[in-house]
Amino acid sequence: MHSALRAACLRMAMDRHEKGLEKVPGRPDLPLPEWQGGYGGDAQRLPKVVQKLLHARILTAEEKAELLWRLFELDQRERARKARSQRILVAVALLLAGAWVAIYQWRWVADRVMAWLSPPAAPPA
Repeated sequence: MHSALRAACLRMAMDRHEKGLEKVPGRPDLPLPEWQGGYGGDAQRLPKVVQKLLHARILTAEEKAELLWRLFELDQRERARKARSQRILVAVALLLAGAWVAIYQWRWVADRVMAWLSPPAAPPA
């Protein structure tokens, strides 16, 4: 219990570099807002919050909140990218289908257009 209390008292708040407010040149870790959610092979380049998670250290409430917010932003960006990709794919598929109909079924299309444009036949008297 005594060591847990001491560990809780020794936790430090995030500094300005970690929050992304003030970038310190020469510091190897990335600010949290610039982190894109990947590892990249060098653990020293990860944000300090992520390094603490890797080493199973206890995070402060501020660090938890900042990390959760960053992960939420990354998730929303990924969802928006997927939705945009799906819209583009559907648009391209519709264009290809329209081009196929225009190229290979042009007589059928012309017959339907002419039938729609021509007036109805007069009933026999």
